[in-house]
Amino acid sequence: MTTPPAPALEETSLLAIAADHYNRYPGELVTLHLHFTVPEQKGAVLQIAMPRVMQAEMYGLPPGVPSTLPSVAETGADLLVLIPLADYFTPGQQYEIKIGARLQTFYANQHLLIEASLVLPADGATLAESSLRLRIFGKGKYLQYLPEIYESDDFTSRFLMLFESFWKPVNLQIEQGEHYFDPDLTPPEFIPWLASWVGLPVDETIPLERMRALLRNATMLFQRRGTGQALKTYLEIYTSGQVEIQERRAANFVLGPAATLGNEIALGTANQPNTVLLRLDIPNAELERTGYTAQTYGQKIKLLVRDIIPAHVKYDVECNFV
Repeated sequence: MTTPPAPALEETSLLAIAADHYNRYPGELVTLHLHFTVPEQKGAVLQIAMPRVMQAEMYGLPPGVPSTLPSVAETGADLLVLIPLADYFTPGQQYEIKIGARLQTFYANQHLLIEASLVLPADGATLAESSLRLRIFGKGKYLQYLPEIYESDDFTSRFLMLFESFWKPVNLQIEQGEHYFDPDLTPPEFIPWLASWVGLPVDETIPLERMRALLRNATMLFQRRGTGQALKTYLEIYTSGQVEIQERRAANFVLGPAATLGNEIALGTANQPNTVLLRLDIPNAELERTGYTAQTYGQKIKLLVRDIIPAHVKYDVECNFV
């Protein structure tokens, strides 16, 4: 089975802790990831407290830090891993340390609390704290699909745990399958696939957040395709700017025997029926992000409008970079 990537840590000012798995079985290995900033105070120690049923087997330390630096002590029901930060760590710098611990616990459903802290032993002060909980399953979940007689069979339970561990990544993908169809949650590599479902062209030059917003509004954009509302919404998402649309729908009023007034007639001259003027106020940051000139960016917007606006309508585009 391939090793899963390190989990994303929610960084705090000094300390954060996470695990590669939060649901495990007895006998399995869990990797703890600690992200911390070395305090300015001298004599600081990174302290990890875990239940004694966990046995530290592996340390992933920054380059230049000897593997003999961590020490292990027992206190009460906890096992303490102590890493002094005085000699091999620079104050104010951020580091990440990995600790691999084996779960040597009994076969029962339980929760294990793991706490990390930055302490000053000389003063007895705690500078930062972070914690997590591991859920331990004492029996294989697949036992529920077997006759009740196997519930008390320890060998069968542990045997099924092997298959559960092997299939767990696949099961997680199946259980979270609906997220692949959510524009806000689908992985970036699925964006083109999801966009193809609604016929939405994928533009790799715009930020991912805007592409997700276009997907989120795809239904409305197609229901109102050819209207000013759809055009305005699409361009504002695409450019992250403001769009003003001026429509000219009526012909000029001409005096004569056939002259009539109505919705299709406009008083004045130089009116161009079935024309649209679009004024866009676009942040200057767009030119910096894309590397386009103002003329090139404006030309690209004209091509976008051509694909959205009705074929019989003439249009003009004004891009103002503010």
